[in-house]
Amino acid sequence: MSTAPNVITQAVGALKLIPMYLNHPTIISRATLIGASAEALTLLDALPAAATELAEVFRRVDAVVQPGQVAYVTPTKCPEKPFGAVVADSHGRLLATAVGKSKEGLAELIRMQLKALPHLAGAGEDQA
Repeated sequence: MSTAPNVITQAVGALKLIPMYLNHPTIISRATLIGASAEALTLLDALPAAATELAEVFRRVDAVVQPGQVAYVTPTKCPEKPFGAVVADSHGRLLATAVGKSKEGLAELIRMQLKALPHLAGAGEDQA
């Protein structure tokens, strides 16, 4: 089953054509570059702002989790704290939960909760 690339992947592909065109204009035509860029812009314009905001929230939260931990983010219905996050271990056990006013604040709340977890022996530390 073949799936079409997502909007962001298509936009990245269009951007990758630019240096190819500039360095080797005979390989990529001007029309191809303009067409790919126009299509990518149309698709990006149609992408809901909430979707890109949630992707950024995920990027921030995922940056503070450790290997073997999985981050999940969601919008909330609370305007004061519009983002929520949950972090689980590889077995699905809940490690941290939080809601936040900003993506940075949410990531920091999750980071602090994960830091406060007791250290588990055998979790990859070096032997003394």
